[in-house]
Amino acid sequence: MRVHETDMSDGPTVDDVALLEAWCRGDRAAGAALFERHYASVARFFHNKVSDAAQEDLIHETFLACLEGISRFRGQASFRTYLFGIAHRVLADHLRRRHRRVARLGSQAEADAALEETPAIVFGLSPVATAVHREEQRLLLEALRRIPLIHQVSLELHYWEELTAAEIGEALGVPLGTAKTRLRDGRIYLEQQLRELARSPEQLQSTLDNLDRWARRVQAQLAPAAGANADPDALAGADALEARPRE
Repeated sequence: MRVHETDMSDGPTVDDVALLEAWCRGDRAAGAALFERHYASVARFFHNKVSDAAQEDLIHETFLACLEGISRFRGQASFRTYLFGIAHRVLADHLRRRHRRVARLGSQAEADAALEETPAIVFGLSPVATAVHREEQRLLLEALRRIPLIHQVSLELHYWEELTAAEIGEALGVPLGTAKTRLRDGRIYLEQQLRELARSPEQLQSTLDNLDRWARRVQAQLAPAAGANADPDALAGADALEARPRE
């Protein structure tokens, strides 16, 4: 099992699973440390898919759901794939609540499939933020939100969080072959949108030729520190959750 580790300020490295288990036992400091360590990644996950007003609540909901679902986390995958899997479910629940036309479809599976095929821009997002510094970066963000949501999710997990196809499959609960297909098709959809949105052939070529580089630069600019935009004390609601032993 690969564990994402970060040095704590005044002590030995503590891995994610140990922090999660300590938080489950009531250690709020462990919960705050886990929150701070992964806040930027979860914030990036929601950034280009929901309104600015909704993002903070969904971030907190994701971390609390990690605690609630600990009995289902057996350590067979990394904590990060577990975390992004929960973020994906939180996103789907949020979109179903906000868009009742989708929610009225027959089964939850049908509603989820409809959401996955809907581009994020349909959900009423505000214009791409001015935080990005280059037109190529703005073009990339705008194109991502115009492709089917499930392909946007897959590409952003790949480019921004450096997840492999296997890890994306684990996070989204699909076979490796499906994850690879979504990445391949997602790149095709993305290139189509880039061609439609580019203001000049030169801008298009610059974006396509340096896609990995632009993606990394966007990733860095969409990585707020937890201390700047988040309040770990908001996780105090976790105190009311009963620690559940693993099954």
